Amino acid sequence: FDDILITSGAQQTIELCVKALCNDGDVAICEQPSFVGTLNSIRSLGGRLVGVPMEEDGMDMEALEAALQANPTAKLIYTIPNFQNPSGITMSLAKRKKVYELCRDHNVIVLEDNPYGELRYEGDFLPSVKSFDKEGNVLCTGTFSKIFCPGYRIGWIAGEKEVIRKYVLVKQGVDLQCNTVAQMVISS
Repeated sequence: FDDILITSGAQQTIELCVKALCNDGDVAICEQPSFVGTLNSIRSLGGRLVGVPMEEDGMDMEALEAALQANPTAKLIYTIPNFQNPSGITMSLAKRKKVYELCRDHNVIVLEDNPYGELRYEGDFLPSVKSFDKEGNVLCTGTFSKIFCPGYRIGWIAGEKEVIRKYVLVKQGVDLQCNTVAQMVISS
């Protein structure tokens, strides 16, 4: 399991991602509006946010491409493709594929945050952006807080081994281990 790291919730995962990938002044492209916890993590570490407007089926792809062209050294695209917070929008399959194509073509990391994906009550489950990834440019994060038990604060991030190794080093500066009892209960 060198490609997965267990964390103390998805918010810790996001914070570790920003610490591992972004330096002071680096650009992070995100949906507008977006999850305030992520925006605050990026801002607190000196990142510069570039917002991409939302449409009925996810980010405006022309605006995303324009943001990538205007910021060729952007480090990160942050997206919540399922039941986006705060809009509730679910990204269409075509836009998920386009996000992947743009990250590949511009060599930028996508942080795909999926805290709500398992909460679908109707309609079809859509494949993750990560499922299209062949180059290792997409990181996928999730949490058990929304689907099992909020108090357990157990999350995860999945990505390429080399990136996850960086996360492990950053995480060791924050904590050395997540709640073991909660992990045992979840795994059973």
